[in-house]
Amino acid sequence: MASQTDAIVERLLGRKPLPPLEPGSKVWDTELARAIAGLDEHRFVIAALHLANDDIDACHRIAQASEGDPTADLLHATLHRREGDYWNSKYWYSHVEDKHALARADAAAFVDACAAAAKGKSGGSKLQQRQWDELLELVRWTRENCARGDTGGADDEAELDEY
Repeated sequence: MASQTDAIVERLLGRKPLPPLEPGSKVWDTELARAIAGLDEHRFVIAALHLANDDIDACHRIAQASEGDPTADLLHATLHRREGDYWNSKYWYSHVEDKHALARADAAAFVDACAAAAKGKSGGSKLQQRQWDELLELVRWTRENCARGDTGGADDEAELDEY
């Protein structure tokens, strides 16, 4: 039997069209956002799922509360790129480039390419595909590598409410 997380991943995999490079404040599926928030999964799995659902704010609260952890910092870098905060994205990528299995040597170049696309200087479809592949890899990696049940606990939930 498929888990609730599996069902959410399946729903995300069926997204058409691909997520925009910069979704703004529009969450792709608000019902899915509520389901993601209610999962009994590691906070980084939840953050990665929120990011794939264009819920940048929910991902940001989790990543910021775990600042200094390489996975949180990678999520932080990715979400800032997606919100168009390119300088900040590069800053966070610089914190993880040698510390995380998913960190890419060309992350800064990808940020620059996304910035150029946002200004209409280049086509975004290949960038959207690369971003989607990256988001799905973040979901897969966090599901395989982050301990289940580390959802943050009461103290972390209080911290999240501050943001």
